[in-house]
Amino acid sequence: MVPKPKFKPGDTVEVSIDRGGGVYGSWFTATIIRWISSDKILIQYRYLYVAETVVRLHQIRPVPTPDTIWELKSGDKVEAFRKLRGWEGHVVKDLENGKFSVRFTDSEKFQCPKYLLRVPRQWINQTWVPPITLESIQNYKKLKMAMKRDIISELPDTMLLHIMSFLETRDACILSKRWKDLCKRLTTLIYTLPRLRPENRVKNFKRFKCWVISTRDQSCPLLNLTIETCFQENEKHLYKLVKHALSNNLQHLKITMHPTFKCKSKFSPLILASHSLTFLHLSGSEGGEKINCPKSLRLPALRTLHLECVSFVATDNHYADPFSNCTLLDVLVLRNCCLNEDAQVFCISNHTLSSLTVFCVETHQLCLSTPNLSSFTILDHSVFYQRLSSTCDLSLLHQVNINSLGCRGKLTNLLTWLQVLATNVKILTFNDAAVCTILYDLEYPTSKKAQPPCFERLESLTVFLNYKYQFHDDEIFMLADHLFQNTTPIPKVYIRISR
Repeated sequence: MVPKPKFKPGDTVEVSIDRGGGVYGSWFTATIIRWISSDKILIQYRYLYVAETVVRLHQIRPVPTPDTIWELKSGDKVEAFRKLRGWEGHVVKDLENGKFSVRFTDSEKFQCPKYLLRVPRQWINQTWVPPITLESIQNYKKLKMAMKRDIISELPDTMLLHIMSFLETRDACILSKRWKDLCKRLTTLIYTLPRLRPENRVKNFKRFKCWVISTRDQSCPLLNLTIETCFQENEKHLYKLVKHALSNNLQHLKITMHPTFKCKSKFSPLILASHSLTFLHLSGSEGGEKINCPKSLRLPALRTLHLECVSFVATDNHYADPFSNCTLLDVLVLRNCCLNEDAQVFCISNHTLSSLTVFCVETHQLCLSTPNLSSFTILDHSVFYQRLSSTCDLSLLHQVNINSLGCRGKLTNLLTWLQVLATNVKILTFNDAAVCTILYDLEYPTSKKAQPPCFERLESLTVFLNYKYQFHDDEIFMLADHLFQNTTPIPKVYIRISR
């Protein structure tokens, strides 16, 4: 139970007049005369020439303590004393000389000196919210002093270096005088295209290369390097920079090519034969030439590989088999890749690979030799034009994600792929685009469909739907009935809506 407030006759209080509907917008100063009941008090307004008035307890609050250290700025909420009462409003502008332009909730605006303004507070359960305490005033003073100090620069070097690793290198070097020397010890460097004219971009990248090779503290290992390349004129500088980083046991490398950039023959072999890289994201440009990969990648420490806009060279038997010598590879992502030199089969052969993602990989046949594969994600419909085969039973394949089937008429292609993947998979997921295509093909068959496989270990089908696609539950279950007509027992079906 909330204790009865200790208002007594003679106390000066503030009283709010109910405008109707429980709306209280202004506060009048008054004096308590006496209690009428446990909830009613007789008061006399100090500045209003009206008779003594009976008000209820919830309309009364003490007069708040003046704020002596309060600083105001535009947008701050305030209470201003005007027309014999305190009004709620906000600061529009600091007029200097101790005066402020204040606008009230009824849109009226006027000039007010600071001594007539105060922090807006509510009297709740006999407590000011926000509170008025000596401790809060002292904390405010401490905060005010702290804001004048460069608190970030007082952090330990290790923490500062961690913060700077998330910034572009050129920004990390100019934020503080102290940081200027500290950035020489950064183990993560990021260079993206600055907003400069083409001729100045070349000079800017050259300066960055020289800083890394000549100015940076070489006693500190360079572990992570992210580069967004620009024009062909930077090729020699990029080569020297990457060669320097790899010679210092670089572990993470991400390079994104500009459409006008053309890799010379010695550039990709430099990267794709590194003995120190554990993470590599190499991205060509869709509008430019694809990066040529050698027949076999020699990356013995690599665990994660992202390749985009890359072409693979075939061996003598018209196979492209680039990953078999990556003996620690765990994650592989392929986007917009193709084969050249009359290659017919793209073989993904790797005994440690557990996660594979493909998007728009051009080949006649995709062959899997991945006994440790546990997750297979397909992001684009074009791969379903190709044959899928496997030289192993994919006994560890746990989840298959189909995120797009593209244009209609792909159900037969999908079922053909699932015949290869279905034996051991436990979780199957479709997105809304795949569902839309399958439902259309079921309703308007264009050719004889392949039979769905028997999913021996499948536990669930999860369908991820976007709000813009409107499918009835019975349509989803019709899809499941067709897909699992040869599977017993029928797996659980989950529908997930993303908004």
